[in-house]
Amino acid sequence: LQQLYLIGCEQLTTVPLLESFGQLAGLQELNLSHCKQLTALPESFGKLKALQHLYLYGCVQLKALPESVGQLTALQTLGLTGCEQLKALPESLLQLERHGLRIIRY
Repeated sequence: LQQLYLIGCEQLTTVPLLESFGQLAGLQELNLSHCKQLTALPESFGKLKALQHLYLYGCVQLKALPESVGQLTALQTLGLTGCEQLKALPESLLQLERHGLRIIRY
C-alpha cells in the first residue's frame, strides 16, 4: 500500500490503524484531511519511514503532532492549512523544514 486516503472522516478522533503502521512501511502518501474530530497522531507515526506527503488540511481539533514526525526523513510535503488548534510544531519537524520539507500552513 503506497497511498491511503481517509478524507472527511468527521467522527474519527484517533487513527487506531496508525499503531500498526509498521506493516505499512511502504506508505508514501497519507491524507487525513477534514477529519474534524482528530485530536492527535500516535507517537508510532515516526515509523512511516517512506512517507513523502502528509495532508492534514482542515483537521480543526488537531492540537499537536508527535515528536516522532521528525523521524520522517523522506517527508517532502506537510499540509496543515485549517489546523486551527495546532499552535506549535515539534522542533524535530522544524529541522526537516530546514532540509527541504515544505510545510503548507495557510
